[in-house]
Amino acid sequence: MTTMKSNHAKTAGLFITLVLGLSAPLTVLGQTEKLGIVKYTPPPGSTKTAKENVVAFSELNQTTGKYCIITLYGATPGTGSPQGDFKREWNNLVVKTMKSEANPKTEVQKDGEWTAVSGGSEVDSSELGKAVGFLTVISGLRTTVSVLAVFNDPACATSADQLVGSIEMDKAAAPASDTATTTEPASNPASGAAAFDEGGDLIIPQPSRQLTTADLAGVWIDGPNRMTTEYVYSGSGKSAGRDTTAFAVKTTFKSDGTYSSFFNSVRKKYETESTTTTGPFSIDGRLLSIQGKGYSGNTTTTTKWVIRGWLELPSMTVLLLAGPWYDDAPIPEVNFTDYGPDSRFRGTTRWTRMK
Repeated sequence: MTTMKSNHAKTAGLFITLVLGLSAPLTVLGQTEKLGIVKYTPPPGSTKTAKENVVAFSELNQTTGKYCIITLYGATPGTGSPQGDFKREWNNLVVKTMKSEANPKTEVQKDGEWTAVSGGSEVDSSELGKAVGFLTVISGLRTTVSVLAVFNDPACATSADQLVGSIEMDKAAAPASDTATTTEPASNPASGAAAFDEGGDLIIPQPSRQLTTADLAGVWIDGPNRMTTEYVYSGSGKSAGRDTTAFAVKTTFKSDGTYSSFFNSVRKKYETESTTTTGPFSIDGRLLSIQGKGYSGNTTTTTKWVIRGWLELPSMTVLLLAGPWYDDAPIPEVNFTDYGPDSRFRGTTRWTRMK
């Protein structure tokens, strides 16, 4: 698939991706590259930052303050509707991270089995200030690929267009699109195909069997996540600014029951913190226990998670967890027993492992 175009690009989600990238920036040479099933040509003259299934390209003029950030998100399960895919990605990448329009106008372009939906609006954030955010979501074969650009330099629109226009999909590597699968009820994800609820959230069913340490073997990503604290003046109630911390956790589990976890956080773009923790882990029923150093560094703390969901997809495995609880803190029984309609609002997090 080629010639899918956009007019501008992305959001603060890109910025967080950049500051949390676990590999060192590299100068882009313009050669053709691959991200999973996606073949593309990087924007020339930009700086590349990559992490698992995500690659970002940035340009910054220190003199004028103009910048361009374009992020390519690799293949993930689609909703089955190109407009639904765009709505979900716009909400997750833009609305949840920046001030922006909730429902921007979109344009649709089709190329064979793939459909590109593009749209954008003005955006504003404490990290990037006022800018333009433009998103292109390419959907097909139950798969979604997104390109998001955030910029205050109009020239960035051309770079974003060129990157989107260069994209080609490896059809052989994409999930099959047979009739038996596409007609299966959306509420039943047991076949390995992605299913979504009415709000566009991925349905992650309860584990159908007892999971073991061998099932968790591999690299799991929790994040990138973002926490923002708003401050107000007690007298007037007016805004006194905000404090934002972005963080991600990369945990490698081994089948022998040991792990290594890398935590990386960025606060206000300048203050960074990185730590690595190792130790044993175990699974007892639906309870995942991970041992590591406590905040003091002198004691051992056991972090406990309740395994509430397990979903194996063609391109990834998703683990749904409730928690955490520490050491002997009591865990409410409902976390093991309640899977009703409102249980999704219980404190949970998702870890993903790419295949």
